Amino acid sequence: MPTKDIIHDIVKTALIKDGWTITHDPFPIRFGNLRVLADLGAEQPVAATKEGRKIAVEIKSFVSLSMMDDLEKAIGQYGLYSALLSETEPEREVYLAVSEAVFVNLLDSVGGWVVIKKLSLKIIVVALDRQEVVKWID
Repeated sequence: MPTKDIIHDIVKTALIKDGWTITHDPFPIRFGNLRVLADLGAEQPVAATKEGRKIAVEIKSFVSLSMMDDLEKAIGQYGLYSALLSETEPEREVYLAVSEAVFVNLLDSVGGWVVIKKLSLKIIVVALDRQEVVKWID
């Protein structure tokens, strides 16, 4: 079992506060001989007027010596999970969950937005101190 990211439980709490039901912790993704684990699987309860949404969440704290190395790894995992889920559960969307500080200091910049848009990254921004989702980027 892989080690949980240091903000794992905070992101999990934030998603629950945002109305999500955690269905998997971690979330196994299997296709052919490939087996990987995303950090969380979650579903939004079904509403009376629309179907519920399903997401897989990769949580990253960006605490290594190089935020760029962390970003490269996160993008790689995001891409791998997206590719596999497009075959096995195409209705499940993949999101990268990051702290508000990481978003502001790394992704909320001209270069960051180019990466987000060109790679079609979906991001959940979490305020760690309040344990709340502050932004969804689709």
